[in-house]
Amino acid sequence: MTDVSTLKVAYVVPSLQGPSGWRSHAQAFLRAIAYHVEPVLFVASADLLEARTLFPGCQVYPLPATQGAALSNLRGFGRLMGCFRQVASSRYTGIDLVHSLEAYPTGLIGHWLARRCRCPHVITAHGTYGVIWKDYWPDRLVYSRVLRGSSLVCPVSHGTAALMQGAFGAALAGVQVRPILNGNDYHRKVRRDVALRREKSDVPTLLTVGEVKPRKGQHVSLAAFSQVKARLPRARYWIVGRIQPGEYLSRLQDLIAKQRIEDVQFLGVVPDNLLDMYYRRASVFALTPQPSQEGARLQFEGFGLVYLEAGAYGLPVIGTATGGVPDAVKNGETGFLLGPDDVKGIADAMLALLDDADLARRMGAANRRWAETLTWERTAAEQHQAYLDVLGHKRA
Repeated sequence: MTDVSTLKVAYVVPSLQGPSGWRSHAQAFLRAIAYHVEPVLFVASADLLEARTLFPGCQVYPLPATQGAALSNLRGFGRLMGCFRQVASSRYTGIDLVHSLEAYPTGLIGHWLARRCRCPHVITAHGTYGVIWKDYWPDRLVYSRVLRGSSLVCPVSHGTAALMQGAFGAALAGVQVRPILNGNDYHRKVRRDVALRREKSDVPTLLTVGEVKPRKGQHVSLAAFSQVKARLPRARYWIVGRIQPGEYLSRLQDLIAKQRIEDVQFLGVVPDNLLDMYYRRASVFALTPQPSQEGARLQFEGFGLVYLEAGAYGLPVIGTATGGVPDAVKNGETGFLLGPDDVKGIADAMLALLDDADLARRMGAANRRWAETLTWERTAAEQHQAYLDVLGHKRA
């Protein structure tokens, strides 16, 4: 048995090119888990310098790729085969467990590495990226083998776990699936007293933060806001996030024109100081993610850290009961969860929180407490215990 005090874990890390969700997750999680284990990092060669900067003192091995490669295209196949040859021809000593911080193709490299080191393989699965390979051959077959060969799969939400079971149930039949929720550190950026003593905005203000695309559901929140405007004409709506010109943006603009929705601003990507200002001046946060749609295969919100970011500012939130959102939003406590296409219900929830300052304050305070609970330290402690369970240890 391995001495728990010297547990050495190899992490196969997805892209560190930033800013991105992959980079943010890896940076926060690895810094927290380093209090429990000795991390050894396997990163794409393009990320080597970044990894050494972000994680000084960690042993780092470069690979041809850890993400952005698939067997179903020639270039991706070549990069993955380069990884296979490098792992197969190298010797890595003292590694007790391999943890892939993304399901695939990161998990495929982790699978090879775990076999080479003759140790268990743990996989973290992030939302869409844990199931999307169902639609791609031969990646579907290889990913199924990767899942089947793992000791533990840790989706970032219960919703992600359920969708993975639906898509890859046969491959997961003999594998332990243990959701471990994402952490956050947003609450450290906003003082607690500031969040809990929010002043009511002079103008009822709805805020959405997220890339403007069908999966984020701005077409639904806009339709709901149209109903809000009919009953609360002073209300305004700020939409923050990357905007790509194209069919979806045209669809939103047509909706605004046809329904004559006023006081909607698409603000694009903004610097941190402006984002802070928008959160402080907003009354309610809303993001209405949608499940898979035509032209967007098996896509869904894996968790929803942005709801906790809103919680750091003491904002109540409105979300949809899809994917991993129910793990981020506690319905009736930190905000409201509605059906993905329940435009009227979403509009009613918006109005309830915009009209009732006491309700908004209570739910905002509860969301602040929830953000303070779901920390990276908590995530790391749960993940460490999962390692010990896989290796047959009891908590030290």
